[in-house]
Amino acid sequence: MALPRARWALITGASPGGMGEAEAQAFLKRGINVVATSIEIDQKEVEHASPEPGTQDGFLVRVYLDVTSAKSIASAVRMVDQLSDGKLDWLVNNAGYGYYTPILDTNIASARKCYDVNVFGLISMTQAFFPMLRAAQGTVVNQASIAGLQTFNRPYMGVYSSSKAAVLSLSNTMRLEFNPFGVRVCTLITGPVKTEFFRNLHGAEIPEESVYGLIKEVVNSRMRRSLGSGNGHDRFQVASETVEELLKEDVPVYVTKGYMAGLLCWLYWLLPTSWADSYNNRGSGLDGLKKLIDDEDEDQKSKIS
Repeated sequence: MALPRARWALITGASPGGMGEAEAQAFLKRGINVVATSIEIDQKEVEHASPEPGTQDGFLVRVYLDVTSAKSIASAVRMVDQLSDGKLDWLVNNAGYGYYTPILDTNIASARKCYDVNVFGLISMTQAFFPMLRAAQGTVVNQASIAGLQTFNRPYMGVYSSSKAAVLSLSNTMRLEFNPFGVRVCTLITGPVKTEFFRNLHGAEIPEESVYGLIKEVVNSRMRRSLGSGNGHDRFQVASETVEELLKEDVPVYVTKGYMAGLLCWLYWLLPTSWADSYNNRGSGLDGLKKLIDDEDEDQKSKIS
């Protein structure tokens, strides 16, 4: 009797302290072999970890991968093809780049980097590994966020939130386009989770010449408040629950985990835009900015007269 085929998952952005690392552990504990990739791994090394004796854990391979580099992706494709005999069961597009700043203060190079990682990197990875996913009748898993929901349009998160909204839209289209080939698509809409991701946030401080200078301290404070702080859920718990969903025979279209994720998805369909705007505006300083601007204009007029 033939042994069942070993199953494989590839996870991008599996850096220490992040969701990718936690998801890798969750897959491993369920007997799934994992290729955990990150830009923080030495490019010249491939790390291997065999299962602990007496366990049913999977086999771990850690390798460098930059999702914005065609050369790096091609190298990963060759390696995974050899390891998995050309069949990949899960591609977890988890790599992400966080960038917070007001739209008017956006550094275009940084915004492009955010989209290169969060959007175009996701597309590139999916294109490259699709033949292996098709061969395994596998699943594409795209890491979105509550930041991509209309009800979570927080000020100063425009670039990052719009990249995650793009992930949601891409996932919905992939689900339709990949269905004829037997490849499923699951979107992870995750709320605040305690990870290192937002500690490495890019931007998070407006320049001196910003038009928001009158509320600079409020803006900077708001941007520094990470999604993973305070009420963030434990990443290992969230990862374990997520992988349980991914292992189901009928893979769900969406998996909502993390603080308030389910509630915000529900409110997305029900909450009037004006109510959502009022909620998201709280603590941003924008409500009082117009008065500060008017007061400043009056001072200028008084000095002239």
